[in-house]
Amino acid sequence: MKKIITINAGSSSLKVSLFNTDSEEAYASASIEGIGVGQAILVPEINGSKETHDIIAADHHAAAAVIKEWLRGIIEEGDTINAAAYRVVHGGDRYKDATIIDDDVVSYLEEITPLAPNHMPAAVACIRAFRDAYPAIVHVACFDTAFFHSIPDVARTLALPKRLRDQGLRRYGFHGISYEYLFDHFVHNEGESAKAHSRVIIAHLGSGASIAAIKDGKPIDMTMGLTPASGIVMSTRSGDVDPGIFDFLMQEEGASPDTVRNTLYKESGLLGVSETTADMRQLLEDRKTDPRAKLAIDLFCYTIRKQIGAYSAALDGVDSIIFSAGIGERSAPIREQVLEGLEYLGVEVDSEKNQQNARTISKDSSSVGVYVIPTREDAVLVAKAQQHVSN
Repeated sequence: MKKIITINAGSSSLKVSLFNTDSEEAYASASIEGIGVGQAILVPEINGSKETHDIIAADHHAAAAVIKEWLRGIIEEGDTINAAAYRVVHGGDRYKDATIIDDDVVSYLEEITPLAPNHMPAAVACIRAFRDAYPAIVHVACFDTAFFHSIPDVARTLALPKRLRDQGLRRYGFHGISYEYLFDHFVHNEGESAKAHSRVIIAHLGSGASIAAIKDGKPIDMTMGLTPASGIVMSTRSGDVDPGIFDFLMQEEGASPDTVRNTLYKESGLLGVSETTADMRQLLEDRKTDPRAKLAIDLFCYTIRKQIGAYSAALDGVDSIIFSAGIGERSAPIREQVLEGLEYLGVEVDSEKNQQNARTISKDSSSVGVYVIPTREDAVLVAKAQQHVSN
């Protein structure tokens, strides 16, 4: 049987899933956490069974080698891998849809690495490793920025000199693969009423967090702009900050560009405010006794609620709000706090449904539908790979 593998590389993680071409569900997957930080962990999963193995993975090349060995052990005789689909954070100005990877694509991705320095090196390393391992199959890059490629000029333009904008400095948007899945899935399941999906706000709330506004099926704005560090407060990323902070860090503290990047990407957000952890579950446990944890949660929810209000203005109202990703899907207290005070938009939350993590958590009387929908980025990767294989 023919197989498709999906490859999702984070800054310190790698997840690979194996699909039969006639199935939307992975029958096996393996993830590696802690790449480049000493002792890494391999977690393979087959038919619901998980094991944890300590491994050494100094970088993504080493992690990919571990995954390739795991794949050799589970591919049955007579089965073949005929496509690999990669989640690539940034496609720059060039790519507005998934594309077959060749040497020119790889060179371009290396050129735009400065636009997402914490994510692109891992993606490129994995592309190189798996192209070397499987040179005869189709390799497809699927871009997080593609969903937002054609947003209105007023939303994509940064108020910078033309010489900088001509170098590709613009607002790109990220988490687009997730947003594509969520909106399509929402329309398929709740879209019998055109009004339900004419003005939609989606909150992808995970370790990386963002919000998107969609009108009549087309994205019109999003919180992440030039880089995945921008937008709302995240687990360890600052979100939008005053540009004067860069001057302060470099002039007053003598910080190098790498130090500034590390501060904004890895030491800020929930971790920076709480001073203890970026784990939302732990923060929720601590907030009654630790004012720093409470402030971190309050700031997180405030920036999300404020952004929902802003996007309701950009959309001329809102018909549906969707929560997704780890925090959005699982944390009823966060959803409740975010939505508190949005009654003026017509939002009425059913507390019991919210506590149950039901798919619909708004009251029947609410003029705005509020939904909790798990995201499936791998489903989009598989679909795009199948399109290119069939072509």
